[in-house]
Amino acid sequence: MSQAEFDVFCPSCNMLVAAKVVAEGNGGFRRDAVSPLDAVDAEYHGEHYYVCLCGRCSQPFLIRQSLFGVPAEFETITDEKILYPSEKKLPLDGVPNTIKSAYDQAARSFSASLFEPCVLMCRKCLEATCRNLGAKGRDLNFKLQSLFDGGHIDSRLLNWAHEIRLIGNEAAHDPDTKVTKHDARDVLDFTEAILIYVFSLTSRFEAFRARRASDKL
Repeated sequence: MSQAEFDVFCPSCNMLVAAKVVAEGNGGFRRDAVSPLDAVDAEYHGEHYYVCLCGRCSQPFLIRQSLFGVPAEFETITDEKILYPSEKKLPLDGVPNTIKSAYDQAARSFSASLFEPCVLMCRKCLEATCRNLGAKGRDLNFKLQSLFDGGHIDSRLLNWAHEIRLIGNEAAHDPDTKVTKHDARDVLDFTEAILIYVFSLTSRFEAFRARRASDKL
């Protein structure tokens, strides 16, 4: 089983593209046959690999197909996975579900080239974070200052949060504002950093400290 191209999401182009196959080859195969005489009719499992290039920017991809079949009868693809470039998994352990849901929507918006919705959802992440941590203030500006005063974020993260707040305000209220891909990527990364610092690393440090305390008993 072979094919000439794949529809994939190219991280460089930030869009779905047709990636043309430039090389391919078989991986390992496993048969259920117990003797060579049975091999012709025995079910088999195998892997096929493709090297592809994005049709727009020549970004390389390595794709693995898992196969199942019977020789001379049928062959079907049971799984398909892009091995390179590897999919980024954001380490957002410990982030409350409502905040993580907003962040996931921001990430999906960016992947779909919806840059204004991306920064709006990042701003929503900040609002939800302030609410979760009990920040005080009449608007997000004062609530972020409350997070800083309460020791939840440092001065650098406060500056990042204010920039996210400002670009979110512009995207929401200024019809002439155009959010670029570069700006949206930065806002998404800064939002991720704030969530990791406030929730993921904090909970991880508490677990680390508790583990060390128990080891000393």
